[in-house]
Amino acid sequence: MQYDNTLVLACAGAGKTYGMCKDARSLPEGATKKVLMLSYTHKGIYSIKKEYAKQNNGVIDNKVVISTWFHFILKELIRPYQRSFLGEISQIRSVDFSNIYGVDYFKKNTKPYFLNRNNDVKANRASEFALLLNRLSDGAVLRRLEDTYACIYIDELQDLVGKDIELLELLFLSSIKIYCVGDYKQATLKTHNPRSDRKKGGMHVFSYLETCRESHHINIVKNNISKRFVSDIGNFANLVYPEDPIIGSLEVEEQATGVFQIHKSDVHDYIEHFKPNILKYDIKTPTLGYPSLNFGVSKGMTLERVLIFPNKPLYSFLLDPGSGLKAPDKYFVGVTRAKYSLAFVVEDFIPNEYFFEDSINLGGYNVKVLKFRI
Repeated sequence: MQYDNTLVLACAGAGKTYGMCKDARSLPEGATKKVLMLSYTHKGIYSIKKEYAKQNNGVIDNKVVISTWFHFILKELIRPYQRSFLGEISQIRSVDFSNIYGVDYFKKNTKPYFLNRNNDVKANRASEFALLLNRLSDGAVLRRLEDTYACIYIDELQDLVGKDIELLELLFLSSIKIYCVGDYKQATLKTHNPRSDRKKGGMHVFSYLETCRESHHINIVKNNISKRFVSDIGNFANLVYPEDPIIGSLEVEEQATGVFQIHKSDVHDYIEHFKPNILKYDIKTPTLGYPSLNFGVSKGMTLERVLIFPNKPLYSFLLDPGSGLKAPDKYFVGVTRAKYSLAFVVEDFIPNEYFFEDSINLGGYNVKVLKFRI
């Protein structure tokens, strides 16, 4: 069977966005149809634009459209065919994100079910509304897409949930080439709170689509080798999220590479010397007043060095890294940002089977640390 579509399941730093942009640039010149590239977040859109331009002499081709998931649904699927539902045009202008993760109890397939009082589409019903419009228009929504686009690329596939997956299946069965990338271990965001199909989207989307491989003509590619970070960071990340172990393949000649525990009393000197980016689980985690980013916000970033102020679950995990973490997705994102070194601030040094006493040089003098080895 010929596989028309591609699903890339790859770990952090495996080059998902790079590969997606490279494939988009390989489409034949002179083609009349456009290429559409999608991501859930504006940060994802920025990453796609940056990578595409980097590969293409700083230029984004005219036939390449880069859009957020919701803007795509609104502009391409809903607004052109709103007459099929409303009986008139130019009523729907925007998406209402005010209750994106909430629930309301309007009768299914009625106007207030899909739209607010200003006729804005409710974000948590956007995909469902697009699917209904396609049915009401006898498939005209999908045909218009097929006439417009040769290929649709979807980044961060693990962010899609609920009716997004039904919409995705429709795209897979169309004449458009679909190319998706993602990592179920980084399923920290989602487009909305689905009331159904919970086992099809988010972190489950990849296992579900594997069951559709033949029926939906999907070529599945897996890559657990990361070019982002050194091997010790990959090994530590595997303790955080043990399923489908990853490999850190970056080889560098840098001082103090790997994973460390830094004593609280040495934090200031460590920051002054290495200038790490500071991360934390969420806003509740204290950082001694140092500016920091939440793990979720850092998603997609590549940083040279990272210093983490651990919350209580992560602190307990450092004492016994073999014990595991509940809901490891967000922690996995945090510990896979750094290229050279990942350090954790602790109040006491308690060596264990994974962390051993060592020292690092801070520009003229050595300080004691615990260094990760496996």
